[in-house]
Amino acid sequence: MPYPIIDALTGHWIQMDGRMVAVDAPEADALRQPHGETMFYEVIRVVQGVPLFLEDHLERMRRSIAGAFPMPSNLPDESRALIAKNAIPDVNLRLVVTASRRVLHLTASYYPDAATLAQGVVTGILAWEREDPNTKIIRADYKAAIAARFAQEGPFGPCFELLLADRQGDLTEGSRSNLFFIRDRDVISAPDERILLGITRRHVRDAITSAGLQLVTGLFSLDDVRQGRIRTAFLSSSPFDLLPIRAVEDIALDSGRDPAFLALNQAYQQIVAEYIASHRPRGEK
Repeated sequence: MPYPIIDALTGHWIQMDGRMVAVDAPEADALRQPHGETMFYEVIRVVQGVPLFLEDHLERMRRSIAGAFPMPSNLPDESRALIAKNAIPDVNLRLVVTASRRVLHLTASYYPDAATLAQGVVTGILAWEREDPNTKIIRADYKAAIAARFAQEGPFGPCFELLLADRQGDLTEGSRSNLFFIRDRDVISAPDERILLGITRRHVRDAITSAGLQLVTGLFSLDDVRQGRIRTAFLSSSPFDLLPIRAVEDIALDSGRDPAFLALNQAYQQIVAEYIASHRPRGEK
């Protein structure tokens, strides 16, 4: 099912096939119409004008394309030029590449405030198993299913994220994030082959070690959460880093106060700060 190339646009400029184009230019209108080619994409958090872990995102896009067509070589320069042209230091950068087009544009960013970090976010369940979770492509049927489920409020109000449940009822990942559980000093994640290997998740693994915790592979179901086998869960994603979960459907959790989560989040934020410091544009402090 075709889907537009541009999604949730912000800013005044886009990069279209190597050219800087105003968002209201007539030639940009076609990008808002359904496009039939397979679209490979990445969403990258920009902080203080720095696209976080840009190299990792581009490498994942290369693996997703998997030789279907040549990977554009100038995406790094075009990304930085677009960020500078729009002059929005904290935003999300979206890259979309097809066999015939490459489009870069900005989307609004969300970063949790202190209250959200302390309380956590509400999640619901969607029965959906990705056919090829490690390939990041735009699927209109998946986006439609996600939108329909988000429209349904739960006991704790609107869902911030949906947790995907497979055919066995195991919770594998979020619809736009990776899912982790914490039990004692163990941080538990689904097997790599069952999920999209998130960029933030890659650096969370380093933070787990820095925080003195241990990464363990495993799966839990909604019933496991309901029975109290798990009391802490969190999400990781490029647009919002790490977020504790305060509810799964009608089950309340207190993830945001777990000392293990707090230590892990602190270690991750240190990794982010070091990356920003080492990748600032020349001349900036």
